[in-house]
Amino acid sequence: MTTPADEGPPTSTLGHTATMSKVQPVRLLVVDGPDRGKERLVTEGTATLGTHEACELRLTDSGVSRKHASIELLGTRVRVKDLNSKNGTRYLGARVEGLELPLGATIELGSSRVALLPALGSALMSDRDQLGGLIGRAPSMRRLFAQIEQVAPTDAAVLIHGQTGSGKEGVARAIHALSPRAHGPFKVFDCGTVQPELLQSALFGHAKGAFTGAVKDQGGALEAANAGVLFFDEVAELPLDLQPALLRALETKSFTRVGDGKTRKSDFRVLAATHVDLVEATQKGRFRLDLYYRIAALVLEVPPLKDRVDDIALLAHRFAAEAGAKEPLSASTLAALTARTYPGNVRELKNVVERVVAMGAETALPGGATAPLKAEDFHSTREKAIAAFEKSYLSALLERHGGNASAAAREAGIARSYLYKLLDAHGLKK
Repeated sequence: MTTPADEGPPTSTLGHTATMSKVQPVRLLVVDGPDRGKERLVTEGTATLGTHEACELRLTDSGVSRKHASIELLGTRVRVKDLNSKNGTRYLGARVEGLELPLGATIELGSSRVALLPALGSALMSDRDQLGGLIGRAPSMRRLFAQIEQVAPTDAAVLIHGQTGSGKEGVARAIHALSPRAHGPFKVFDCGTVQPELLQSALFGHAKGAFTGAVKDQGGALEAANAGVLFFDEVAELPLDLQPALLRALETKSFTRVGDGKTRKSDFRVLAATHVDLVEATQKGRFRLDLYYRIAALVLEVPPLKDRVDDIALLAHRFAAEAGAKEPLSASTLAALTARTYPGNVRELKNVVERVVAMGAETALPGGATAPLKAEDFHSTREKAIAAFEKSYLSALLERHGGNASAAAREAGIARSYLYKLLDAHGLKK
């Protein structure tokens, strides 16, 4: 995605580095019309949209006036004002003169639609190691936490991309928990498990007698998500023939049940997840490009477990506690868990830890508690095991002594200066 020279430097899906100040930078993205894909970052004040060369977002749409509309940044909201344009400015199909909208909303100018999105900073890192049910100290997770913190207060549609088992639904639940919709429902719609012939009914609901087995009126996922979040899991599995109807429902927040002509409304935020490259899927005709733009206003990447090895011990302790472990996992078990590979990511680690709790490390970990599953040389495996032991041992040591380094060093039988060196090496100095 590129930006013409007169529109300033290009911005990626994750945008420029944003601050955590009150006024959040806004990314204007044209999602439909002659200038589809054009974008502009607005960092403060007011910006103008139109065909005039002085406009911050300059469009070539013949239905757009020279100075068509303006937007003013108001934290996690934007004030949109029509500038006496010829064809008007519309939101959800209705013409508006002036209106405050949440980030994530889409306005219409002529035949163009422009999304008002938060500008996420890919380099920003959160200070937290827990967020909305997620845990992680690795830099890749702290960057993800910062992005979640930025996007959660908005109403933007978010596509969560990551490998199978990496925790995409956990990210969606964290966004919901930190959002203004936290008290509303979190409705999961698994696009890969619903029978094709029942998909439309499952989404939109049905009227009594609409088909064989429809013995009563039944609402669908869109209605159930009203005032909350509708999470489409494995959205790439959604059949092509159903995508136009879903697109219209997402654009208008209105729909009709199968076998019922009554138009119904539902106010929900859209989150979606997939392990598939949806851009490639659109190029191959397996996924509609306009639907992609609707659900992927922002894209968050969930790191695989191999890119956050330092978090394995942290995750293992949590999974063991959840599985009912009566004692903390031993250093040797943590070393063995850290030395393994996990093609199934966090989900696989959770399963392994549950087996360890149920059967013991010697039985649950093939070849003994310190045997890795992948073929690695002795030195590499030894270094991983030692690092895992040191980090686990030091974390427990500091916790026992309430962070008192002198007392911790005395118990460990090492010099305080060497303890500081180890803490710094394992990112525990803070």
